[in-house]
Parts: sequence; structure tokens; C-alpha cells
Amino acid sequence: MSATEELIVEEKGVICTLRFNRPEKRNLLTPGMLLEIESTLKRLGDERKVRCVVITGTGDKAFSSGYDISAIGDDDMIRNHEGDNPLPLAARAIEQFPYPVIAMMNGHAFGAGLEIAATCDIRVLAEGSLLGMPPAKLGVVYSYRGVKKFLNLIGPGFTKELFLVGKAISSERAAQMGLVNFLVPAKELGSFSYGLAEEISENAPLSLKALKE
Repeated sequence: MSATEELIVEEKGVICTLRFNRPEKRNLLTPGMLLEIESTLKRLGDERKVRCVVITGTGDKAFSSGYDISAIGDDDMIRNHEGDNPLPLAARAIEQFPYPVIAMMNGHAFGAGLEIAATCDIRVLAEGSLLGMPPAKLGVVYSYRGVKKFLNLIGPGFTKELFLVGKAISSERAAQMGLVNFLVPAKELGSFSYGLAEEISENAPLSLKALKE
């Protein structure tokens, strides 16, 4: 296991966990965390040992409440649209990782945190969590790259509801939308998610790679 102040990387056999480690800030994402996600996934892909990655947050309050606004640079909005910012770079690394990535959503997820979850291949959500995309309430123009993920995942109607209303939705509503694959009691989140990761890891590696691609 290796750890930094903001991200914990733990490899156990063929399963690797990436854990956002800012519980005092409800796991707000920083550029450093996102860039480390990118570099870690590239390394794991090159090593070809890990067959499934689980992304989660520290604590029981939040998966991630979004991007740390205090860390946003002057040109970040432009760079985000161009795909040259830590958020799209991390998201692209999740998409390009050759094996499945599970979002083990241990609590609330908003903004960039929810986008990271939406980028993962499978989402498991703890009951009682709230999810939301609040850019319209914050006066932020969200990138089309980010919006498109939700269009592909839940369709235009639910995407419009999520972004144009900007209101947090319940875990039950998220499941109805198809925003998450599984909704489980919080106390069962870990056992369910890692059981799923183990089941995935037992499948044929070449088939997993081909199917994900």
C-alpha cells in the first residue's frame, strides 16, 4: 500500500483501490488527486496485474463533493473544455484503463465527483446518499465533454433534469434514472462492491479488455 496526503492507493492481488482521502473536506478533488489517478491508472495498465479498480472515498459522508473551487486556476475553464485539465485527464485514464473500474460511492457525490463516478464502468451507491450537478447554481458553464457522459448514461431527459434544475437527488431517484447500477445499504457497500470486483476479476482478461474497449 502506498499513500499520499490526498489519495490512498492500495493493491491487493488483482484488485486495486483508489481512495479519496480528504474526509474533512468531504473528499473535494484537487488537481494533484486527479493527476495521481491518471498516473496510477496508466502504471497499472502498463503492469497488467490488476484486473479491477475500485474508486471510493474516505469516511461515510461523501464519495466526493466535487472539485475544490479554491484550487481552480484562471484558465481552468478553457483547459477543461479543451480536455487539458486534471479532471478530463483523470476521466480519460478511467475510460482507457483496460479493465473495469467500479465507483464504490460511500456517500454524497456532486459536480466533478459525480462525473468521475459516471465515468466508471459500474456504480454502487450507499442508500441515503445525495447526488447532484450544481453548475447552474454556481454560475459555472460545464464542459460538453462532461455533460455528454450523462447523456450517454441516462439519456437527455434525465440529464436535463440533473443539470438544469441543479437540485440534489436522492439515492432512490438516482437508481430510477439509471445513474447507478446498484443501491445497497451503507453497511453492505464494501462487501458488495468487493464481491463484485472479485467476480469481475475471475473473468477472462482478454474478454474483459475487448468488452470494455
